[in-house]
Amino acid sequence: MQQPMIGKLIVSLFLMGMGTLWAQDPTGQVDSLLGLEYYVLFERIRSSGKDTIARGSYLKAYLEKAKKENNATQWVQGYKNYLHRSSGKARLAYADSMVSTAKSVMDTALIGSTYLTKGIVFYSEKEYKRALENYLLADEYLARIDDAYLHHKLQYNIALVKYYTEHYDEAVVLLNKGLGYFKEHSVPGYLNSLLLLGRCHQQMENYGLSRKVNTLGMEEGQRLEFHSLDRYFVQSEGINYALQGDYPMAIKYLDSGLQLIRYKGNDFANEVLTGFYLGRCHWASGQRERAVRYFKQVDTVFMERNYIKAELLGAFSYLAEYYGAQDRPDLQLAYLNRHISAIDFLREQHQYLDDRVKHGYDLKSIQREKQHILGMLSVRERQKNIGVGVVVLLSILMLWLAWHYRRTRKLYQKRFEAILAGENPPARKPEKIHSVPSHPLDISREKIDAVLVRLERFEVRRDFLDPKMSAGKLAVLVEVNGKYLSQIITHYKGKRVTEYINDLRVDHIIEQMKIDQKLARYSNRSLAGEAGFNSERTFIKAFKSRVGITPMFFMERLRTK
Repeated sequence: MQQPMIGKLIVSLFLMGMGTLWAQDPTGQVDSLLGLEYYVLFERIRSSGKDTIARGSYLKAYLEKAKKENNATQWVQGYKNYLHRSSGKARLAYADSMVSTAKSVMDTALIGSTYLTKGIVFYSEKEYKRALENYLLADEYLARIDDAYLHHKLQYNIALVKYYTEHYDEAVVLLNKGLGYFKEHSVPGYLNSLLLLGRCHQQMENYGLSRKVNTLGMEEGQRLEFHSLDRYFVQSEGINYALQGDYPMAIKYLDSGLQLIRYKGNDFANEVLTGFYLGRCHWASGQRERAVRYFKQVDTVFMERNYIKAELLGAFSYLAEYYGAQDRPDLQLAYLNRHISAIDFLREQHQYLDDRVKHGYDLKSIQREKQHILGMLSVRERQKNIGVGVVVLLSILMLWLAWHYRRTRKLYQKRFEAILAGENPPARKPEKIHSVPSHPLDISREKIDAVLVRLERFEVRRDFLDPKMSAGKLAVLVEVNGKYLSQIITHYKGKRVTEYINDLRVDHIIEQMKIDQKLARYSNRSLAGEAGFNSERTFIKAFKSRVGITPMFFMERLRTK
């Protein structure tokens, strides 16, 4: 068992001597290197350091050896070696060569792998649309083979897209699926998954979970002696502190992370992200001029590189506020316009990525899972009839869903046209409680009139847009106790107090959307805030309850108008 190892050791010592001679004569013929093993050439490439001449010879020898031996796998690896040591358009050229080589030998696994690598190159260049297109092409090929590593690697990169489009919960599901596998088979995959998992929990405001994952990531990096991601775990912890308002600790971590990121170089995205949160910390600490310098970096990157993330949008608000306070309306307007441009850019990109992921990856994954299950059922003879029954039921269900969908759309369209025509919303279903009493109220006429006048003033002044407005606060505002307020609104408005407030909010935002159709491009969350709702879910429920359709349908139809 020891003889092969001894032989390898002798070969290695011999090659080390050859390496010394080669270093002395780097311009020698590449042919003299073709007899070396691939792993030796790869090690020479890896350890060549700043000696670009020697590295170029080893890179060329590796590729020429693979071509000469017609070894497709190593041929692709030869281009990948070049790719990892290049930048800009050259990387994409090598990625294209990888794909072409894999296709020329019609190797399904190799083709899927090369498309995945090409997608990663596009993602590193922040070209997310083209990255996703290549991930989906990779999925078409990888779905035909049983390669756990490539499947999990693709899954991780899809999780990156979901993170970028703010589907953090979906990204967490994908990351947790691959975490156990990567822990056993790939240190970089394992630590990168932990890092992204921590960032997802951070954006979901699960700061405790995020800190726990970051701590695990740093401990595992030490244990596994893999330190490439240390600076990003430090950065993530700094962002956690910033979001929780502990600005001194945040600045300490973020400054440390930024220095490490700049030292490694070639990572503008994380550099500007760290700078943005440093800007937030300095702004909150009263150092606004210092903060503005960081916020301007966000603007510069957006203008020069067409790069922006949802969490960076706040930079434009800070800049507009700063120049408003400086009595510079020209710059204030410029940054407000830039903010709108950034939102439009993100919305367009997110919509494209969402649609492609949902239909090109998520749906296909579900369909493959369905086919897998159906295949299992077909093998089990005893379950054949059950399988047929399931298919029939699914078909019926799909037909019913299609009919129900068309019917709902027609009803929604009628309601939409009615709303635009100014018709009143449909009447609510009668409630068992808070029904309108048929007997006179046990409240003085003078008190009722006073409350009704104050309610009218409440409506005219749009005090209902206050996010903190509640039944209790309204009672104080109209100077009556909660019980009397409930009776008066029930009797004269025909609804509960909370329904009364929410209906006013919904009516207001509908009128605003008719006037300013830019609002029709807002998200439900943004519209909820404009209407005074604290919760997106409450807004959607109140909107549908009031007018009989969802806000998403209303905005969709309004945009087509």
